[in-house]
Amino acid sequence: MVARSRNCDITLKSVLGLNANEAQLYLLIVHSGKMTVSKIAEACNWNAEKARLHSTMLTEKGMFIEIEDDNFESLHPRFALSNRYRRRCNELGIEYRRNDKVDGLASYLEKYYDLARTK
Repeated sequence: MVARSRNCDITLKSVLGLNANEAQLYLLIVHSGKMTVSKIAEACNWNAEKARLHSTMLTEKGMFIEIEDDNFESLHPRFALSNRYRRRCNELGIEYRRNDKVDGLASYLEKYYDLARTK
């Protein structure tokens, strides 16, 4: 499980271009469901300003939506990761095509996403 978690982190950072805080926050919301900025700050041991900043950055990267003021939710992993990968390809000026690492990560995370939303 630790190796799988490390692979998630590596893919989020290297393939999708997220920083460590964005990767941590993305995985938190996928596993926990929608959260307010104050709950994010508490869970990540950040201040509210940092929690809002990284939530907003993930929204701009096509991975989160802001449901209402200070309340963020992840898109389904298949959409969130493919959105980000498409944008990342555009940023790097490379052709967008299927990526097995991104597809594998989306498949792995979707069960956690679904579990967090059916509690």
